[in-house]
Amino acid sequence: MSADSPHEFRHRVLVPAALVLASLAFCVLALEAILRIAGWPHQPARLLCYDPVIGNVYCPGVEALPDNMYDSRFPVRVNSEGMVDREFARAKPPGTLRIALLGDSVTASIYVRPPEKFAALWEAALAARLGRPVEILNFAVEGSSTWDQLQLFHLRARHFQPDFVVLGFFWGNDVWNNEALQSRGRPNPLADEYPAPTFATGLKVAQRRLARWLWNNTYAYQFVRRLQTRAATIAEYDAAVERARAADGGAPSPQAVANDPAFVWQSSGWELTRRLILKLEAESAAIGAKLVVVQIPMLDQLGRARPLPYRELREFLAANGIANVDPFDAFAALPESAVPGLFLEDRVHLSVGGQKFFAAAMAPQLAAAVQNRRVP
Repeated sequence: MSADSPHEFRHRVLVPAALVLASLAFCVLALEAILRIAGWPHQPARLLCYDPVIGNVYCPGVEALPDNMYDSRFPVRVNSEGMVDREFARAKPPGTLRIALLGDSVTASIYVRPPEKFAALWEAALAARLGRPVEILNFAVEGSSTWDQLQLFHLRARHFQPDFVVLGFFWGNDVWNNEALQSRGRPNPLADEYPAPTFATGLKVAQRRLARWLWNNTYAYQFVRRLQTRAATIAEYDAAVERARAADGGAPSPQAVANDPAFVWQSSGWELTRRLILKLEAESAAIGAKLVVVQIPMLDQLGRARPLPYRELREFLAANGIANVDPFDAFAALPESAVPGLFLEDRVHLSVGGQKFFAAAMAPQLAAAVQNRRVP
């Protein structure tokens, strides 16, 4: 068979390819125009960059309006080390009690002003109670879970010489997110997998940088990405639900809540989560720090017919010498009508009032966990 002439190649390959690309470009531009004319709610800024090991991290040195998910109307600044916090020297000031705080979007709390965050309120309350300077370094990143928080501690937080590591454990999705990250084949912190950067990971970082620009500047890309993310999240969550139901003995009774992996202590997701907590405790001890776990529920997990296995978690932490701080007793003591106001409309994140309640209710427990620590 003879090779195509340049003229035939143009007509058989280049012209159809150009038509396909032109059609795609037209569809994207049409979608962009439709979304803008329709007033589709575009989220104006994304603060997340990509780390080859950790995954999502806040972009160092960025200042922008955050995603408009919680009606935030003020700029958020990320410091030079990737924390939504003020700047901190890596060397701890003499006589200062330093706490590295890990967690997800509830702990990062970028939707409220810095002085209103429970981390800032804790910092002031602890300094007053302990009579010494206290620094709480907020390493929390939205969308993270115990898996990548352990990675973030290993790669970043431990270098700041913390006396304590406080893990903000979110009951809403940490358990199934941990399993999802494991199933994606991400570098495994349990196996100390911290691979060096490669050309391929450098391309991934560049691709995510481009994706972030497209997200912040186009409606069409953001629309498609939100649909894609929602579909992937639903699929991963449904898989975790099925594993939890199997571990719980099958289909749930009307009184039992087994459609949430967090409710099933014997599930594979919880087994993985317990191993991650123990690994974080060991890595904290290796640098002379103590681990404290702070439990954070979402609104719909309070007062359910079948309670969360928070007593099992308490017993697990106690058996392994890990300090536990949790708000369940404080929430239970409130009038039922008062609890919803402590959360935003999404029923997940704490309102300004919820931040104050959480900080005040947990400060005595946190102070008791850290007060006997000698500070060099």
